[in-house]
Amino acid sequence: MGKIKTLAAYLTEHEFLRETAEFHARLEKMFAEIQPLNLPPRDKVLELVKDGVPLLQQEPFQSQILDATQKLLPTIPRRLQEIFLRQESSEEVLARKEFWAAVDKLIPDELKRWEREEWQENYCPICGRRPVMAQLRKFNEGRARYLICGGCRAQWNWRRVGCPYCGNEDLERIHILEFDAKIRLDVCDVCNCYLKTYGSEDEEAIYLLDWTTLHADLLAEEKGLHKCGAVELE
Repeated sequence: MGKIKTLAAYLTEHEFLRETAEFHARLEKMFAEIQPLNLPPRDKVLELVKDGVPLLQQEPFQSQILDATQKLLPTIPRRLQEIFLRQESSEEVLARKEFWAAVDKLIPDELKRWEREEWQENYCPICGRRPVMAQLRKFNEGRARYLICGGCRAQWNWRRVGCPYCGNEDLERIHILEFDAKIRLDVCDVCNCYLKTYGSEDEEAIYLLDWTTLHADLLAEEKGLHKCGAVELE
């Protein structure tokens, strides 16, 4: 195995991402001092979402997250933040990105990693957003697929075969575009959406950020494919 790159080294090789990296660094700095919310422990959360309703779409947790984001982002009207949480359409892209960056920091890390059989839906168990990426991880003699939320960045195990956006399971209508040694695009020919998939477990800190593989998204766009789950798009 070769030496694992740092983000700085990666950006040296991908200078066109520098401006995007600086924007995300500003978001990180903006919310660097945030303390996670005092949400229920993991076993209680598993019970709360057993009927398929994500945690932050339930009262009182919906009010709790909105109270916290309102304090962090007082210039964004609460009405607009409610729209973001409900994932309704809005042209306020920057405000939406700031909102979800805050939500990401407010969710305790222990609630962001969901293992096999704990959640079987194709949307996030915490906030309800669709996945923006996936990762293949070693499991027994093969690999399991984990979806990654485009909002709060929770990760949950989902079936290995199938489109997480439209549910298509017909292998003849799903194909793979190899992008590079780390990233591939899983393309659904039914809904014309793709899922960027990271096939390793060594450089997660870089490749699971989504924006670091913007060039894969540009390639997909050139081919007429649609990206789903990204905060800046929906």
